[in-house]
Amino acid sequence: MNWQAGLDALLMLVALWTGLGPARDMPAARLGCLVLAAAALLGTLRFSGVLPLPQLHMFVSALGACVAMPLLAAAVVWPQRPVAQVTRFAWVLGVILAVLYVLVGVVAGIKLWAAVWAVVSALAIIGVSVPRRQWLAVAAGSSMLAAFVLFASQVSWADWRPGEFLHLGLAISLWFFARWLSTSKPRSGLPTAA
Repeated sequence: MNWQAGLDALLMLVALWTGLGPARDMPAARLGCLVLAAAALLGTLRFSGVLPLPQLHMFVSALGACVAMPLLAAAVVWPQRPVAQVTRFAWVLGVILAVLYVLVGVVAGIKLWAAVWAVVSALAIIGVSVPRRQWLAVAAGSSMLAAFVLFASQVSWADWRPGEFLHLGLAISLWFFARWLSTSKPRSGLPTAA
């Protein structure tokens, strides 16, 4: 297995573990993690040669940037709000963001749309978490931002391509995010299944 497939598999496992474990009681975080896991699964299949569908992987990865990252940011920025705590509202936000990506990123062809959502989400996580002294969330946002910057800068080192830095950085970010969820337990008392 090559580095690309291996790190996509790592990202998939961390995203699944976070989404089905620590994020299970916060629908926005759970949905965001599961979208990232789907993109990483397609990447693993693509780069291992089992099911090479690069267009589908790129589309779902862009959904990860435009949908999953804002959902993760919503879980950090508004942990007590219905958008983070109630499944229906998390799905409504997710669908709105997906439709916006299709209209702006795909139909209008604005390539930076996904990158802007990803970076703004990481900055929102950092910006809200620093004053709250939620250092695990700061670490999650910082590693997310570093992964995006390394990917956008097209950094390569030895056999590592920009995508490997992105996948490893996102896996580290989700691990910090899972730790934040496990230690902070932001709950509101709202029914999650509404």
